[in-house]
Amino acid sequence: MSGAEGDTAMNIAEARARIEKHMLTQANSVGELLEQCRSRISPQLIDGVAWEKLLERAYALPMSLATSGFGFEFPLHEHEPRADLGLALFEGSRSAAHFEEWSRSQPEDPSTMGVLGLLREMGREESTLRRLAATKLLLEYDIRPARPDPFPDPGIFLYPNADEGSEAGFDPTVDDVAVIADAVVAASRWEADAAERRHVERLFLAKPPDTEFGAVGAFPARARGLRAAITGFRTTRDLTAFLARTEWPGQPEAVGSFVSGFEERGAFAHLAAHMDIHAEGLGLPLGVSFYARESQWVTNLEPWTKLLHGLRDQGLAVPEKVVALEKSCSGAETMFGRRGVLLFVRGIHHIKAVLVGDRVEQVKAYVFFLVFPPFQNETTPAA
Repeated sequence: MSGAEGDTAMNIAEARARIEKHMLTQANSVGELLEQCRSRISPQLIDGVAWEKLLERAYALPMSLATSGFGFEFPLHEHEPRADLGLALFEGSRSAAHFEEWSRSQPEDPSTMGVLGLLREMGREESTLRRLAATKLLLEYDIRPARPDPFPDPGIFLYPNADEGSEAGFDPTVDDVAVIADAVVAASRWEADAAERRHVERLFLAKPPDTEFGAVGAFPARARGLRAAITGFRTTRDLTAFLARTEWPGQPEAVGSFVSGFEERGAFAHLAAHMDIHAEGLGLPLGVSFYARESQWVTNLEPWTKLLHGLRDQGLAVPEKVVALEKSCSGAETMFGRRGVLLFVRGIHHIKAVLVGDRVEQVKAYVFFLVFPPFQNETTPAA
């Protein structure tokens, strides 16, 4: 890392630490923060029992999980106003230390132990995982409004060297990606599976050289399997050619037929493929994520209009939810929190379509919300 890059990373880390210190006094739990933001979250996107269930889950989570913001996964294909919740931790941060302290005060939770184990391994100076996965850990919480059963453990995702501490030009090898996959398996409290690992390696080797293994994760509460995101496809042809090279059991031509219409509209800058990996091979469902700009943190709605309207016109997104996204999921404003004025920033991170066979079965909008004190002359850290 050059001197300039090191200074930038230090400035971002210092800014994050200052923001985290303030935000940890803003609320005692994620639920308290969400309630403070309620008037800025559209009831057309989440409301009623789903909102109450989300709050119930979020009140049981420490504020340290939301000092870098939070995200919602809104199902645009369903009329029900509901959402899943995404939260992040950065190893070595004030918030990670707070989370560990909070975890020690709680009854032992196997899912929390898995997350803590990952953070500790990422924090060891001599750890291979630290070099490969950097510091970012994402947790995805499924919210099931109609089900009375206990809340499921969150999904756990690692990002191969994707934060500000990354080495310039870092290019993971197949062995590197296998190490990350093994760490996710261990955090999910599963036994290692050699066949599953081989399929991770084969998927990595099949990707084009100008794409990246963007994330590796798992949902411990669901059927066993890893999920990998291959990011950076620029055209429909790039994506379908990749799918054809893998042993994916779906229909690349059906994917091409769906995606090409949006390419003709100029509705995306790049794409990602989300694939499920099992011991038997790749799963049939395929997630295709659309990114409107090179940056993943787009706070402006205009880049998303062609894609959203195209999904609506094809009957793949509920029109009222598209309108709600357009009205409530972009821009920045000030708000009054428990400890004074806060800056509230929101935008669409990406939009994902899930195809099974030749059908688009789900369309989801991933919306980010950043909440922080409006410090002057500070570098705002990446979420």
